[in-house]
Amino acid sequence: MSNIFVKSPYIIEVNEIGQTGSYIQLFIWNANDTQPTLPTYQLSKLIPSSTNFQTTYDISEYVREYIKHNAFNNVYNQNNAATPYLEYCNVVVKRYKVVVGTKNLLDTTTYKAFDGYGYYEQGYNPNLGEYLLDQKTYYYNYDSTANLTTDFLKRAGSLTLDATSGYKIKRTNLSTLATDIYTITTSAVIDTFRVYPSWLAVGNKLEILTAADAVVWTATFKPKTECRYEPVVVDFINRYGGWQREFFFKASNTNINVETSEYNLLQTNLVSYSKFEGQRRTFNTNGKETIKCNTDWVSEDYAETIKQLMLSDRILVNDRPAKMNTKSTELFKSINTKMINYEMTFDIANDIINSVV
Repeated sequence: MSNIFVKSPYIIEVNEIGQTGSYIQLFIWNANDTQPTLPTYQLSKLIPSSTNFQTTYDISEYVREYIKHNAFNNVYNQNNAATPYLEYCNVVVKRYKVVVGTKNLLDTTTYKAFDGYGYYEQGYNPNLGEYLLDQKTYYYNYDSTANLTTDFLKRAGSLTLDATSGYKIKRTNLSTLATDIYTITTSAVIDTFRVYPSWLAVGNKLEILTAADAVVWTATFKPKTECRYEPVVVDFINRYGGWQREFFFKASNTNINVETSEYNLLQTNLVSYSKFEGQRRTFNTNGKETIKCNTDWVSEDYAETIKQLMLSDRILVNDRPAKMNTKSTELFKSINTKMINYEMTFDIANDIINSVV
C-alpha cells in the first residue's frame, strides 16, 4: 500500500494504445468505516485525439473532503495511540481502459491519503514516506513541576506514523544511553510519544527500526528550560499532513483589536436632554486577539519548520485555533547571521465574545 499526499495534486493517468477513452472509480473511506461497495466517485474522459491517448485525473480534491484535523492527539505516554480517524483516509483507485464504450479493468491500487504536499522541485505525486515529521533535532519546553496528565501544553509532542507490524520504536536516553524498545504489533496509523516520560529532563533519540533492526527514521528531542518567559506552544499540520509541535521560547505579547458599529442617538428629550445620554452609541462590539512570539536562537535548519508553519492551513496556538498573520519573513542562513531568531504573529481564529450562531 502506498501513501499519497493530497494537498498537492495527485495525478492518475490512463494512457493505453487503442483506447477511445478512460474511466476510473474511487472508493474512499475513513478508518472507522468499511470500504464502500459502490464507488464514491466515478470519472471518465475521452482521448484528446486519435494520436494522443493520454488522459489524466487529479483526485486530490475528492479525497481531501474526507480528511479533517479537528484536534491534536497529544499523547505523552502511549506507544501506539490510534491516530484520529478523520486525519487520514483510505483510497482504492480502479483504472479502466475504454474502447468504444466497453470498459476494461487495468488495475486496482490501494492508498492511504494524508493532507500533505510536495514541493514543486519534487515533481508530481511524490511519496513522502510513512513518518510524518522531518528527521532532525527538536527542542521542547521542560517544566519539572508540570502535571502531564492535565497540562497538555507542557507535553513534548508526538509523532504520527503509518506503522508496520514487526517494526520497532526505539528511544535512547541522551544522558545514560539507556534504551526503551517497543515492537509494533499491528500495521496501522498511530501516534507515539516523542520523549519517554521519565526522560523528559534529559531528552532522547527516537528511531524507527525494521524487524531486522535497520534504522529507517530518526530524530532527536532535547529539553530546554525557559526561566524568564512563558513559552508559546504552536501545533500545526506540517507538509506530511501530520501534527507537529513547536515551542516559541522567548518574549511574546498579546494584543486586542476591537471592531464596532456606531449610530447617532436620538435624544429622549430634545428640550431637556440628559448630558449623560450622549449623541452616539455602538453596537455589534467584538474583538480579536493577536499573539506575537519569538522562537529563541535557532539553527539554520529551523527555516524549514518556519516554511511549513507559514504554509499550514491548521494551527493551534496554546491550544487555541489560530491563523498565521505573518505573510513574509527571511529564511535566515547562518552565513548571514550568527544569531537566528524568528518572530511570528498569529491571529486567534475566534471572536472574544461568543458569536457562534
